[in-house]
Amino acid sequence: VIGVRQSNVSGVYPEDLGPGWALRIPGVHRIIEVPRRFEFLDYTTDDMGPQESLQIRTQDNNIVVVDISVPYHIKPGEGHLVVEAGNHVEDRNGLLRFQRLAEETTVSVLRERLAELTSAQWYDTEQRLKVAAQTLEVLNGSLADLHVKAEAVLIRAVTFRTEYEQQLQQIQLNEQNKLLDGARE
Repeated sequence: VIGVRQSNVSGVYPEDLGPGWALRIPGVHRIIEVPRRFEFLDYTTDDMGPQESLQIRTQDNNIVVVDISVPYHIKPGEGHLVVEAGNHVEDRNGLLRFQRLAEETTVSVLRERLAELTSAQWYDTEQRLKVAAQTLEVLNGSLADLHVKAEAVLIRAVTFRTEYEQQLQQIQLNEQNKLLDGARE
């Protein structure tokens, strides 16, 4: 937990409190706690997470369903800036404001950046890793104002609609049949 001292007189103390004892005068100071641990934004088809998989429209107008995890945390030494901005307040869903804003920003950046791939590029591991690394840079630029840093964009699974998968299988079967016919001749 990151401790932040807030004074009724001078406002938020401009440093995060370290572990251990901290000066607090009752009625004058208040110690506010924000999480130091990593938070995870999981977009998956599992029943484990509250979010569902992301559906991304590819450049060639197909829908791809992507399971993604994004671990993030408050930047070291910037917990007091989260409190100063008022993003430590809990909202109706039990999330802190900075967590909700990080989630909204992440979804927006992921949808925008991952839509740059074509259907064929989604099958290429190098392309996916390259776009994930570029997406992480853009995401961290967008999260900087929230004093939050994402550590990775982990693309775990990629699936297309059933109709498209069947169409791809038929194309591959036709290609194999052509090779087989050529070998018979």
